Amino acid sequence: MIAACPQCQTRFRLAKEKIGPQGARIRCSSCQTVFRVQAPETAGASAPVAPSPAPLAQPAAKVSPPAPVKPPPPLAHALVVEADAELAKAIAELLTRWRISSEIVTDGGDALLRIFRRPPALAVVGAGLASLSAVTLIEIARRATDLSGLKLVRVAVADESPADGYDADAMLEPADLPAGLAAILERLKLGAKPASIASKAALAPPKPAAPPARIAAPAPAAPAAAASAAPSADAKPGRPVPSSDPDIAAAERLARIAVSDVILYNEPKFAAAVAAGNVAKALAVELEEARQHFNSRVSPILRQKRDFLSEELERRAAQRKT
Repeated sequence: MIAACPQCQTRFRLAKEKIGPQGARIRCSSCQTVFRVQAPETAGASAPVAPSPAPLAQPAAKVSPPAPVKPPPPLAHALVVEADAELAKAIAELLTRWRISSEIVTDGGDALLRIFRRPPALAVVGAGLASLSAVTLIEIARRATDLSGLKLVRVAVADESPADGYDADAMLEPADLPAGLAAILERLKLGAKPASIASKAALAPPKPAAPPARIAAPAPAAPAAAASAAPSADAKPGRPVPSSDPDIAAAERLARIAVSDVILYNEPKFAAAVAAGNVAKALAVELEEARQHFNSRVSPILRQKRDFLSEELERRAAQRKT
């Protein structure tokens, strides 16, 4: 067999018989390096087996990003007529959650043109509009026969009263926006209630029925108070003069909103009761339903002074007769 010096690579011929099982020690004659030589069988048996190379890592499969979830299409379109930009934006966001698309307009005249060009399903009309007031806008829209499907929500203003039969489908106070609009959307059957709200309502325990509120008899007004509340010569017939007391004025405004809702949703019954002269008796049940909300917003001290809802109902009945 041939052996090679590991240091200088000098090659030697060795007899196979001279190499025992443990191998043989050889000294190189050229560089004097001593090294061991194994027999071919032993070398083959003892030689370590080289590990097979690890397979090359396969490149990771490309994971395609999930397809974007498309929002459901809107169920209706609305016009937000509001001069306050922040409030208009909040109303539009609430409408979006109810799957109602919307556009914002700050001018009353421009809003009326858009309503006629592209009639929306809903118009939320705020106060303080330029060129055309909310009351005038709603009255014109109500008189148009081709806008019979339009639902109108008006933000109540203390110094404006609509003509009978030409008011909005619902009214709100500015403090009730935008959250109070949700209950009106549900009542008018517009859009779709957000899933989060619907699930909370389904899980909520049923509320016990509230006992009917007692109707407090109006206390007789003092002479001085009666003099201050007397209508001025310039006041329009049938229209109340706003009180100088801000708490009473707010209660009167809330009573006008509540009674307007009662009349709007019971128009034939109200008209018959006006003709018969018994509106208080004919609409007693409907007025009690409105009274529960009214009592939650007005302090008991004010409610003991006057029966705001009954007074407003009688005023509207007298106004209808004229």
